[in-house]
Parts: sequence; structure tokens; C-alpha cells
Amino acid sequence: MSSLLSHRVAQNSPSVTMEKGAYRIRRGPLLRNPEDITFPSTKRQSQAISASLISQEKRLVLLVMFLVFATFCCFGTAYYLFTTSSVPMSNTYFFRPSLATSTSLSQLDLAQTRQRNFQARPDEKFLSYLPHSGFHNQRIALENALVLARLLNRTLLVPPIRFGGKAIPYRNFTVLQRILDVDHASYLCQLSNNAAHRTNTPAAQTVLLDFPDLIERCSLTEEREPVTHAYLPWGSVTDFDSITRLQPTIQTLGSTHHWLSTRLDPSVDEVLIIADTSKYNYRFTDEIILDPLSEPRLFANSTYSDDITLSSLTNHPARLIQIGTLFGTRRLKLSDPSHKALRRQIRRHMALKHPLLQKSSADISRKVSGSGPGFLGAHLRCNDGYFRDTAMENSRMLWWKLVHGILGLSKERTRRLELDCGITGNSSWSRQFERYISQSNFRVHLPLDYRPFIADVHQPKCKGELHTEPDLERLNVPLFIATDSEDPYTDVHLGLFRQTFPCLYFLGGFPGEVEPIAGIRDPVSGVGIGEMLVPFLDAMVIARAARLVVTPHSTFSWYVRDVLWRVNHGLDIEERSGG
Repeated sequence: MSSLLSHRVAQNSPSVTMEKGAYRIRRGPLLRNPEDITFPSTKRQSQAISASLISQEKRLVLLVMFLVFATFCCFGTAYYLFTTSSVPMSNTYFFRPSLATSTSLSQLDLAQTRQRNFQARPDEKFLSYLPHSGFHNQRIALENALVLARLLNRTLLVPPIRFGGKAIPYRNFTVLQRILDVDHASYLCQLSNNAAHRTNTPAAQTVLLDFPDLIERCSLTEEREPVTHAYLPWGSVTDFDSITRLQPTIQTLGSTHHWLSTRLDPSVDEVLIIADTSKYNYRFTDEIILDPLSEPRLFANSTYSDDITLSSLTNHPARLIQIGTLFGTRRLKLSDPSHKALRRQIRRHMALKHPLLQKSSADISRKVSGSGPGFLGAHLRCNDGYFRDTAMENSRMLWWKLVHGILGLSKERTRRLELDCGITGNSSWSRQFERYISQSNFRVHLPLDYRPFIADVHQPKCKGELHTEPDLERLNVPLFIATDSEDPYTDVHLGLFRQTFPCLYFLGGFPGEVEPIAGIRDPVSGVGIGEMLVPFLDAMVIARAARLVVTPHSTFSWYVRDVLWRVNHGLDIEERSGG
């Protein structure tokens, strides 16, 4: 299991490497005739030898002086790197989950300052992790961390949401830790620079008070680019206050690693580092391995290389356990029913909860429903990476789920409707959707009136002509599609929906509710975050739909359906963890 922690993790301190010079001896010129050799007199020979020795001694002295100078330069460089590096010196060893032992104790730098109002109990133990990627990947990692901390009876150090800008992708433990430190330092230095030019907000000045060494740290850096992202507390968009009543947490202001190296009590000098070398290096399981000395075994259909048992960490003496990535809905393999119930409870509290988002989504929902019993919702991703490549297939699948799976048109009538809309393709291609469209993927069906739709004065006008054929009148039901399409009114992937659902709505049709959201700015950095909140508004609207279909393989879509939709309708959330 030594592969779990790279040797590179053990070498956090700067290393000094010196290369020795190499000498080559040249042979003298070849003499054609031995008789050409002449021998100088003994006195002249002695003088020549003496001069040669003096010359060699001078060269030797110069060489020694050069080596001494080089040595001082190397150690000076090493000392500079040591004193200015954001990564503390540590002796890190390998954690072997199969042995369930402590072999990775390391030293943290003595804390220089303490966070205001922070007092660690002498017996208090901590857990930390490294977040990465976009909001929903950070959310999944936090959910796993909260469950893990609760089961291990440790206080969780919670980094803020890194919101907006270019996302930090996954990297191995050592690299990701340094990237997060540098990213947050750049963010703080930009705030400090703004403060120097009197362009900072009072909220930013309050944050800067927690970093008294910031001016010195930033003076060593070059001019930085403007900040395009913000650090937000989790309570700004979720019901995090309820979570803190379930699990003790400490919300750090930025990089958890930097917080650890500057604010923990000096007595905290032990840390167990469980470093990952790949995104799916390990997962955690509450199953019992009968033979702890055996090689780690792989569970069926697992995408993870190794399994770490919770029993190996429950009574671990380390004051702090540091973990790398915790992203992944299958990162925790839980079998105990009480552990699963805890995870469901935590995920339920991670539903989006923002006063302005809640109000705007409720207003839009009422306008879409009108005086009717409800509306249909769809979450379609089609504008990035994998989802751009599969957009046509996914949009057609969602259309089939709505028309055949939920509204109940027969397969033959649904197929004819496709042909009427100009969608060609053989019937066998359509049959591959059968396992998706035969069921709506909901164990609980909310009431939905399929009678002919009658618009009221409070509802936006339907853009299409209402169906009058008896078997198609149910298509007059309002449909709201949340999508990342740049222009859903012309996007070819949404053509089927526009042709068959006359009362089709997108978020862009409600500027009065969207504009207040789009104008929101982070009070600390001043960065506009409204553009990143708009997809949340989209999701919260369809979470109020009577029925909902979502894009396959999208963690965002699954979150909307399994958490937001079900919480909004008073149902237990749906587990998709595989354990």
C-alpha cells in the first residue's frame, strides 16, 4: 500500500544538490623519433618542477574557494526557500490501510497566530481535505468529508467555496496542496493591493485583519492579475447552520493548509497524511476486513484502487488527519444503515438555500404554473465537454421520457410525432431508449392534471399553438427547461421541445426575476458572482416541477433530481452512492 503516499510527499523541504566537476587528461604530442628528446640540466629541471607545484597550489586554493562560495550560495538559497515557502517542513511517511497502523506522523510548523475566538480542546481531533474543480464537485467532496468526520468523531476543517473564475482541476495531493496555497495567497495579495489603493470594501478589510503577515508575504511577489473568483462561506448558498448542529466544523477563510500552518495550537504536532496519487486512488469503507495483514482487496465494480477501512482510523492517535481529494459519489462505501442515514441527512441539508434565489424561483414557478396544478421540468446540459458531444442524444432521450414515459403517449404515436417534426432515424435506434423511457425514475408520482391547458392572465403567453387533437392535448402542459445552452430559442438540440410543447419556458423569459440575481457581487472581493448563481436559479425552478427529467451522467442533474426536487416536495433524498 506504499503507493498511497508518494515519496515526493516526504520531500517537502528544499533539497540541495551539488555536482562535482570532471577532469580530462590530454596526452602530449606524439614524437616521431626518440632521438629528438632533449633533457634539461638538473637545476633548470628543479626550477621547472617548483614553478609547476606553485601553480598547482594556486589552482587548488582557487578551487577550494570556489567550492566554499558555491556551498554558501546553495545553503543560502535553501534557507530562502525554507523561510518563504508556504509549505511547512514535514517528515511524511506512508500510510498503509491494510496494516491499519500509524506510520505517517509528521510535524506541523508551530502556529504563529491563532484565529480569533478559536480555542481547541486538548482532546479535540481534526480532519481536513483538499477541494478542487467546480461548485458541485466541491459540494460532493464536502458531503463526504462531513460524513467521514462524523464517523471518525473529528472536527472538520471546512475550506470556503471557490466560486467562479477558472476552476482548479484535480492534481495529486502534493501538487494540489501547493496550488491551493498559491491561489489563495494571490487572492489575498490582490485584496491587499486594492486596500492600498483604497478600492477595498469594509468586508475585505475585515478579512485582511486575519492575515497580519500578508504585507510581508505579498511584497515578495510580482504584480498579479485581477481576481476573477471569490471565496464564499458554505452558509451563503446552503443550510450549513443545520449541518453544524450535526457535525462540529471550523470554517477557514481560505486554504486549509495555510490555516493549519498558522493558526493551530503549538501543541498540535502530529498529522496523518493520506495522500492520493490519482483521482481514484482510494475510497473509505465501513466494511470489516477480517485479515488486516492481507493485501487490500477490490470490491466488485469498484473504480477505486484501494479501500481504507474506517476502523483503521477510528482510534488513530494523530491529532489531525489530512486527506487529498474526496470528490466522488462512490468515495464512501457504507453498509451500516445508520451510516447511510447520516449521509442522507447531511446531503439533505446541502440543498441550495439562498433567500433571493428562493424568492425568485418561487415567483417563476407560480408564473409557469398559472392556475394549473403544476408543470413539467427538464434539466438539459449541452454546452460543455462530454455533454456537448452527446447533446443530441441526451435531448432526444429527455424528450422521449417526457412524451412517452411521463405523459403516456404510446411508442408508436411518439415515433410518429418525431417524424412529423422532421426527426429521422430507424426505429431500432429509438428502442435503445426503452429501458430509460419505460419508467420515469420516480418511485413517487406527484399529481399532474393532463387536461387541456388554459392559460390565465398571470402566466406568460404560450409561444406555440395549442394542440387540439385529443391524444396530443396533454402536450399543452407547461414545460420549463433549465439548460446551459447559449440560446435555447434557436439551439438545434432543443428543436423537438420547441415543436411539440407550445407552452415551453426558459429562464431568459423572466428578466424581472433574473436581473437581481445576475447583479450580485461578493462583498469581500467585489467580484460579480451573479452569473454563477443563475444556473442555481434555473435548478431551483425545475425543483418545483411536478415531474422532472434530467441529463444522464451529470452530477449537477443528479443533485437537482435526487436532492433539490425531493427536498422541495418533502421526500427522502435519493441515494446514488452505490453503497
